[in-house]
Amino acid sequence: MPDIDFRPIQVMIVDKDSNTRRLLRGILSRLGIDKITDLPNTTDVPAALLASPPDLLFIDADAAEPEGLRFVQNLRHAQQPHNPFLCIIAMTWQPTQPLMMRFTASGADDLMVKPFSAKQVQDRLTNLIDGRKGFVVTADYIGPDRRRQPREGLQIPLFNVPNSLRLKVTGLFDKARINDAVADALEAINVQKVVRGGFQLAFLAEFAAPGAGAGGDKMAADHLLRIGPVLDDLMRRLRPDSDLRPTLETYATTIRATLEAFKAAPDKPAGGMPALLAAAIGIAAATSRRSNIAVVEQEVRGAVTSYRNRLAEITQAKAAPAAVATPVPTGATVEKEVQ
Repeated sequence: MPDIDFRPIQVMIVDKDSNTRRLLRGILSRLGIDKITDLPNTTDVPAALLASPPDLLFIDADAAEPEGLRFVQNLRHAQQPHNPFLCIIAMTWQPTQPLMMRFTASGADDLMVKPFSAKQVQDRLTNLIDGRKGFVVTADYIGPDRRRQPREGLQIPLFNVPNSLRLKVTGLFDKARINDAVADALEAINVQKVVRGGFQLAFLAEFAAPGAGAGGDKMAADHLLRIGPVLDDLMRRLRPDSDLRPTLETYATTIRATLEAFKAAPDKPAGGMPALLAAAIGIAAATSRRSNIAVVEQEVRGAVTSYRNRLAEITQAKAAPAAVATPVPTGATVEKEVQ
């Protein structure tokens, strides 16, 4: 898109470093953008989002939790009072591996390393206008599609979410229409979150069942305990008048009873795992509107097998240097979130 007129764009900058805010404000001003709000932290951001809704948010990724990237994640999950599909560019001085993992999980569109040039800023804006990635939804992620290859399990649809940044510079922005588009996208994503939540429940239960049932397996216990929050989120998102609610409430009661019993005696083998696993598979089948339980079970087991293989590869990779350095290599335990 040649000769972009950036003047209609509204921008918000959130960064504790006043020099960064001043530099970025100057760069944006030279691009013709004068509708700029800048804040030192996220404390006043919710109110500012309502008072002057931006089309683009620059936010400090180096700030301590719950600042920065945690705020972005909450915004994407519609836990803040504004358009969750707002274009977001995170900023950092050091793109370390832990920070990159947090950035990826946050759902921000892009990451810009400080110090940055005027051309870098302009290029990032142009990319969000002309080539913004579609969004994907999983049990714990809403944001740009960063997948390099398909994963086992349910195929995840791609959402073209509202982009007020593009609408502004193309002269197609209409406040009523963008509000309707946001509402429609939220409804579609909410439906998908229920489907993904159902599959995630079954995945966690299938992964945890052997170790939790035998007892003494920390990784299995950790995955088992993740079931509760996923179940709560799924039931919260389920429409009150949904035809699935009676069935899912029955399954949820079984799952919660098993989880409560396990929490009361976490060092002992978890009883009721077969019933919990059956209920979780039932929820996965119901939320995906499929009657063939066997097919759902096969998909879940395939996803778990793939996950275990990835964990084994990581463990072997970590153990390899030790094997070279010492005659008798030590074992390693790896834990990794799945989304």
